[in-house]
Amino acid sequence: MSEPLVSICIPTYHRSRYLESLLTSLHDQLAGFPHTYEIVISDNASPDDTPDVIARFASSLPIRHYRQDSNIGGAANWHFVVTRAQGEFIISLGDDDALLGEQTAQAIHCLNAMPSVGAAFAPWVLYDLPSDKKLGLFYTHPDDFLVPQGDHRALLDGVLQHRIWPEIGIVRRQLLHRVMPRVPEHAFYAFVHAGEYLSRSDVVFLKDPFYVFVVRHFHGDKRAQTGTQEAMQAWDRYRGGLEYLMSRFASTLAPEERNAYLTRISSFIGERMAMAVKLRLRSRADPVDTFYLAARATALGAARGLPEPMQHLRSRAALHFLTHDAELNRDKRRLVCIGSFEDGVRRGLAQQGAGEVSFYDSLPDLQHFSDALVFVRDAKAVEGLDMEPLLAQRNVHVVREADLMAKFAC
Repeated sequence: MSEPLVSICIPTYHRSRYLESLLTSLHDQLAGFPHTYEIVISDNASPDDTPDVIARFASSLPIRHYRQDSNIGGAANWHFVVTRAQGEFIISLGDDDALLGEQTAQAIHCLNAMPSVGAAFAPWVLYDLPSDKKLGLFYTHPDDFLVPQGDHRALLDGVLQHRIWPEIGIVRRQLLHRVMPRVPEHAFYAFVHAGEYLSRSDVVFLKDPFYVFVVRHFHGDKRAQTGTQEAMQAWDRYRGGLEYLMSRFASTLAPEERNAYLTRISSFIGERMAMAVKLRLRSRADPVDTFYLAARATALGAARGLPEPMQHLRSRAALHFLTHDAELNRDKRRLVCIGSFEDGVRRGLAQQGAGEVSFYDSLPDLQHFSDALVFVRDAKAVEGLDMEPLLAQRNVHVVREADLMAKFAC
């Protein structure tokens, strides 16, 4: 193999089916690729047939393959594979994604023509493989633009203005080795890496994509997607990454400028929280946690971005809490609902309640119940109820709707 200009670095673990799809795609997309290249794969001790998949492509693709003796973690595996690259330019590629050959070649050509630029970032295509449909770009900006070395203020302005996510890029190997990028815990790595690269070189943002994020590989594809999982819970790391970029020029800011940037960052984070609520609803995540996240998004001014009104999220959270809270439901065999309930609420209570679920229009004689959770819609129904010792003896707990909804105020 001649010395490569481009290194395509793929960390992988236990996804041989997706890796095989990726390598097939690379074989097709890079046919006639005008630049010399290598594919560097680090297998993080996969227990499946990943080594066999790689071996099948060894004669048709310029692959260098490493296999870890044990699983060293996703971040460490990425650190490992990019430091094994030999090309002048490094592209990190997810084992379940793809590249566009012609567009990748053009991006490399742009970098070759701009020796002061150490890293180039670009949006990526969202693609559904079974339907062969492009689903748009993850973000867009109207033109290519260059950020001069050290101008972290311009970098943060560009990120906030265009909602840029510098996750997909091409980095010069020498720059990567000097910067030694790692994945920090409290600041989103992509913002941090872009800031670190900018400290030592110019950085360019390309408007045209060269990378493909495969949303779905086949019908029924239920793989855990790192980006999706992160979007559901990483808002504080996102804030940390943006605040890191701001820290690089914060000493030059007047108080009103500082507040203006913090407001813009909060707006950005509020939008991401609203998106996280949407993803959480889609994945049927815990409604209580989803409610509190939506409340935070609302506080940051992102209520319009929520997929449902807060009242709906509030009601769903309250119902889930009533039927799933460990202490309320401890040793309970039945749920007793008292009052008039809409059909949808009745169905929800009937489906989610543990054990037997029964409904009464008015207060029954609670002395006949034991090991029961009693949910009362009309507080007047239990006014003057002085049976706490007896109810406790019989493991009966009464929850008033007003108290429950007050817990989830919005």
